[in-house]
Amino acid sequence: MIVVLARLNIVPGTSEKFLQTAGQLVDASCKEPGVIGYELLAEGENRFAFLERYKDADAAGAHLKTDHYRTLGRQLGQYIDGKPEVLKMTPAS
Repeated sequence: MIVVLARLNIVPGTSEKFLQTAGQLVDASCKEPGVIGYELLAEGENRFAFLERYKDADAAGAHLKTDHYRTLGRQLGQYIDGKPEVLKMTPAS
């Protein structure tokens, strides 16, 4: 299993548009083969995190090549403030 935690800040005043677009990404990503879970979490008004769980590295890599990831990811970029922090992890045992 591969777990990805992508933490990001968004531009103040864009949360409604960000959440709408991010929701589309979550919905589409949950339908991908090999996706165990894909959630959007809130850390504050302008701080969010995507928690992604994949069956294996192939599924994680395939996600990055999907049309919805490329299209919606580009759209989300206009709301992101700074560089996201992305952690890739595997179970410890």
